[in-house]
Amino acid sequence: MKKSKFLSLIFAGALALSLTACGGNDTAAQPSQTNVADASAITTDTGSDDSSVAADDANADTDTTSASSTGYVPTEEPITVVIGTTSDDPRLWDALQEELDARGDNIIIEYKNIDGALLNQAVADGDIDLNSFQHYAYFNQVKEDQSLDLTAIGETLIVPLDLFSNKYTSLDEIPDGGQIAVPADATNQGRALNVLKNAGLISLDPEAGTSATVKDITDNPKNLTIVELEGSQIARSLDDVDAAVINCGYAVDAELDINNPLYKDEIDLSNPEQQPYINIIVAKTSEAENPVYLEVVDAYQSAGVYDATIDRFSGAAIPTFDRE
Repeated sequence: MKKSKFLSLIFAGALALSLTACGGNDTAAQPSQTNVADASAITTDTGSDDSSVAADDANADTDTTSASSTGYVPTEEPITVVIGTTSDDPRLWDALQEELDARGDNIIIEYKNIDGALLNQAVADGDIDLNSFQHYAYFNQVKEDQSLDLTAIGETLIVPLDLFSNKYTSLDEIPDGGQIAVPADATNQGRALNVLKNAGLISLDPEAGTSATVKDITDNPKNLTIVELEGSQIARSLDDVDAAVINCGYAVDAELDINNPLYKDEIDLSNPEQQPYINIIVAKTSEAENPVYLEVVDAYQSAGVYDATIDRFSGAAIPTFDRE
């Protein structure tokens, strides 16, 4: 049983880390990647006809095609699914393609590296089919702010946020009046402050929950100064502060030892404080039940992609589905 496969239903309307099917001529079903500087530059062939999905029964003695558990029936002509992401690393998409090929789905994954600020609008506009780069908290906030009709259709992984220091090896060594860096953006700052709370460095107003800001700190026994920085810059600024709460993906890029942080906030997917930070695959709401999309999600939540996630991130990201 795959865990947390559709927790998006839980978080729809809660606080806020793509399919236009097109016919193709490349039957080798190899994933492709395109760097796109602006979402307006994305073009997707939408010329396929759903009537080509089924084989011509008049020319077949026996119809051996059956729908998968997602309702998807493989087509004679390949269908290309365009997924927007913020990473150009191919390993997860290669593993997804291998799973789809093994199933005989005749679905080709094309992934495009796009600025994260443009990815949700690109799905809403139909420029790409799906996106995979964000967690529920960020997604729900952007969806509300921009009035986008999008839906999370599957879950992928979670990226830990841990406390790192280049100066100290234990929490007790952090001095009175020390500086602690946290992400400046609202959706990740609340998570970072909860890490500090869990580490016993501060207390937070319980009503703030995952939306906590520095104003919600109710007790600060070490009189720590909370320094708000752009999340992607925190690891580079670690020498300038006493400690910092850092996304483990950024920590790996900065060559920090993610297995030996100053404080490790253990991942517990049953914890309501952590569930909003599960990463997701997003589609237009009108396409949320599209069997092709659901088949892509089901193939993503497979043993091959699970293993590729472990290999790619080395603990900096954890699959949120069981390895089957």
